[in-house]
Amino acid sequence: MTKVQPWAWVVLTASFSSMFFNSSFFAVGVIHVALLEKYPDVEVSTIAWIGSVFSCMFALSGFLGSFIINISNVRTCVMLSGLLALVGFATSSIVTDHRILFITYGIIAGIGPAMSMAGSLVVIGYYFGPKTSMATGIATSGCALCTFIFPPLTQYCVDTYGLGGAFLILGGLGFQSAVCGALMRPTKYEIRSKKKSKCCTSTSQPKIFACFLKRNVILFTSPSFWLLLICSFSFHVALSCVYLYLPDYLNHQGSSHQEAAIVLSITGVTGILSRILLGFLASNVDASLVLGSTLGIMGIITFFIKYMKTIGSKITYTTLLGFYTGGSWALQYTLLVEIVGLYQQSTAYGVMMHISGIGYMVGPPFAGK
Repeated sequence: MTKVQPWAWVVLTASFSSMFFNSSFFAVGVIHVALLEKYPDVEVSTIAWIGSVFSCMFALSGFLGSFIINISNVRTCVMLSGLLALVGFATSSIVTDHRILFITYGIIAGIGPAMSMAGSLVVIGYYFGPKTSMATGIATSGCALCTFIFPPLTQYCVDTYGLGGAFLILGGLGFQSAVCGALMRPTKYEIRSKKKSKCCTSTSQPKIFACFLKRNVILFTSPSFWLLLICSFSFHVALSCVYLYLPDYLNHQGSSHQEAAIVLSITGVTGILSRILLGFLASNVDASLVLGSTLGIMGIITFFIKYMKTIGSKITYTTLLGFYTGGSWALQYTLLVEIVGLYQQSTAYGVMMHISGIGYMVGPPFAGK
């Protein structure tokens, strides 16, 4: 695990691409505004729940992705993510009842990015070992690039092709994860770790699930793991509110839909820089110190969001938002591997993302209008 194999860089590129194409949850604010315009008679809180379910599914379904990885492999998980994204968005494009969107857009389409991110991050640990922090920073910059591109792209698609056409395009982009997943061939370490586990040798599904739980219950005896879960939950409660309501808030402050999407996309530019810089920094500095510092600074800055009136102040805020929160995903995953080890990383990641998803789900409705 100390020497990085040449194919690892192909896998890193595939992970980057998969997280880029299947990160449509960063455009949830733009879709939220489009849904409000399409269903003007529906309560704002109800529409917010649709976006909240979609946003939180990428985290809530992380455990499902980890389970698939444990009983099959990373390749299967990522390829399935592309198929689910396609089916979810394609069916959402023809839906007329907003209640059905809870299933097609919120759940089915939401599971796609979840499994893509789970597989794309776990495979990095298998291929890069001690250099996981650096590689994770590079791979997750695909999400940051998506943050820069997807909001204005989605707004353009909504304006040009309508919400249904935008859903179809998002589904087609998400389906590219199937191609990326095909490149993630199992490593010798992944195959060897599965042979050591009796969970993969049983043909009984109940026995597989029972063994899966028994083998990983030790995770919950670690205080450090619990603290990381609390940190991730709190972070996603706050971040979900910002990404969902910020475009609408910018509109109320005088910005057009397209201007709001462009201002929000700035988080992607600084997020790319943040992920790469913090990924390398965490290789030499305590990752927990870096994570705590960045999140604390962003929390203080957000207290002053009500003074964001001019275009300059809006750009300043989104610039800082992208920089101080962008690298947090890479840092959380780095801390996770340090706490639980490489062998249990997939299960631990699923648990952490499940807790994060609960935070994503309760954040926007709790914040209200």
